[in-house]
Amino acid sequence: MTASLRQNGFTLLEALVALVVISIGLLGLLGLQTVAIVNTHVSKSQTLASIGADDIADRIRANPAATASLVYAQISDSGTAQPQADCTQATCSPTEMASYDAWEWQQTLASTLPDGRGDVSCAAPTNPTSDNPCRVYDVTVLWRGQDAAAGSGSGDVSACPSAGSGNGNGNGNGNGNGNGNGNGNGNGNSGSSNSANSSGSAWVRCYAIEVHP
Repeated sequence: MTASLRQNGFTLLEALVALVVISIGLLGLLGLQTVAIVNTHVSKSQTLASIGADDIADRIRANPAATASLVYAQISDSGTAQPQADCTQATCSPTEMASYDAWEWQQTLASTLPDGRGDVSCAAPTNPTSDNPCRVYDVTVLWRGQDAAAGSGSGDVSACPSAGSGNGNGNGNGNGNGNGNGNGNGNGNSGSSNSANSSGSAWVRCYAIEVHP
């Protein structure tokens, strides 16, 4: 083999090695871009869930006369029927306003988050009545994360941790910060938690807070 042929062979080998190195680098960049897109989507969803949780918390605080009706304490993630009274067009009683708030809140979550929905239950007392209404609410916002494809099923609030299992600060008017066990002083939100939980064939993302009206 002549020197010229050997030189051409080495040049071709070097070109192939360079092509492999460049391909690996491009694949790495593509992977980083994919991770960045996913992280951006997750961050956006968490922000929207936080806004949604604060929305119903503000509605509960703005309508204290409805606490005895227990409407706010019974908002289910399985769905809320459209109320008969449209409180944007007519004057509503506190109970009617609570029903409208629950329905409108679910509609907003469904339009801003993938399979978005919300659940509100009473944390204290555990068995509220009209004479002993709810004093602390557990608010949970659920949505489908990018881990699951659309139509893969949907989890429910049982797949989510309670608000008290997270760490967070109490917001609002009060004496201080919420503790990790979800107990806070004042009229703020405490013990917010943010986690992913699998339920059946779907991945459910959850954002939960406690509301002290």
